[in-house]
Amino acid sequence: MGSCVEIKATQNHKPILQSLHPSPSIIVTVAVGVIRSMAAPPPPPPPPRHPVADNDDLVGEILLRIPPDDPTRLVRASAVCKCWRRVLADPSFAARHRAFHPSAAAVLGVLHNPADRELDRFVPAAASSFRAAPGDRRKRHILDCRHGRVVLYDYDSHYPTDGHVVWDPITGEQHRIPNVMDALTHPAVISGAAAGGGGGSASFIVAFVGVENWERHFWHAHACFYSSETGEWSVHINIHLDLDGYHLEDRPAALVGGDTLYFVGKSGILLRYRYGLPLRCGRDILGHGITSADVLTVVDPPPGAKRRLRLGYTVVMAAPESDGGGLRLGILHRHKLALWDREEDSSSAAAARWVWRGAIDLEPVLPWPVGKPKDKERACLAAVAEDPNVIFVGTEEDGVFAVELDSLRIKKVCELGKSQGRFFPFVSYSAESFLMSLASSKLPAPAAN
Repeated sequence: MGSCVEIKATQNHKPILQSLHPSPSIIVTVAVGVIRSMAAPPPPPPPPRHPVADNDDLVGEILLRIPPDDPTRLVRASAVCKCWRRVLADPSFAARHRAFHPSAAAVLGVLHNPADRELDRFVPAAASSFRAAPGDRRKRHILDCRHGRVVLYDYDSHYPTDGHVVWDPITGEQHRIPNVMDALTHPAVISGAAAGGGGGSASFIVAFVGVENWERHFWHAHACFYSSETGEWSVHINIHLDLDGYHLEDRPAALVGGDTLYFVGKSGILLRYRYGLPLRCGRDILGHGITSADVLTVVDPPPGAKRRLRLGYTVVMAAPESDGGGLRLGILHRHKLALWDREEDSSSAAAARWVWRGAIDLEPVLPWPVGKPKDKERACLAAVAEDPNVIFVGTEEDGVFAVELDSLRIKKVCELGKSQGRFFPFVSYSAESFLMSLASSKLPAPAAN
């Protein structure tokens, strides 16, 4: 039989070699020792936690510095540990973060109703990496957009009165509005924080206005609003209109002062809905000395402006706070935009008047002739509630441009293509939607750590 070499340890620990038959117990012992000698040293103890890691106030101050232009940074931060998620999920953090970045709202894209219904309703801005939450919106029609939310009409709805949907393009959340009257045709969405009714940014109201005529010379205007916070409708306001032709234009309303909306009528008038009055007083407006005419009123435009309103060469918006923050009407004539501000008198509604603020020459900045030259598509004008110093001018052929009225700086937002009607700039503080979803625990929690 063969022999093998066995390692033995003597009393002075010096191994000797012997040629003999193998001993299994000794071989196993030696193998275990060799493996142990090859094993990595034990890991060092974990370092002590830094005092900042357990201090929510200090962590909050650090997280406030995360830039808000890309919400994915906040997503990654919320997954670091439970402490960071707890700070970000605090309902007050969203307001603090927005206050720390006051100019963070940006144009993320444009919403419109494309002629090709297979196309998406959202067109991202060329300078933005943001993309709207996925979803099939081919059978939905854009009606309004403001404060990071969009009102759509769902043609797949089983009941016509339940077809209105409020959609958040950032989080993808949807809220269906129940029991909308047929007479209420023009919605305007306002965030709860902007409406001033006590709701936060996570809540919203949708104000509806409409005009109907049962007979040739018998016209009524209707208005009320729906609150997402209560799930209820406000008191229904109804007034009689003296003249015919009051149907409303298919264009977004202008939000002024945080409690008033102005809608444009096809006859060249403005319909003012002061939704803030029933929002503050509740359903018993008469008990507070408020009449329907105080809430819903017809406002005549400046002299000579009715025709321009009817033709669509106008933009209705809020004036900057430096100019009083009231209603502003921009009237485009050829290449000049004339600005009119409406000055209200709190003591008498009859004392309100239009004041001409001047004209802005757009010809030097726009890449195409404004007005309506021969064989040229008429430009469409739009404004946003988030920045009264900016108007948007666009055509299907040339795309959408943002123009700063004080500096006349111009920037192309995106291409547009064939569209049905108007476009709606989507301006949002994109980080806020994520933080509000985190605060309401609608996002998955991080791994245990």
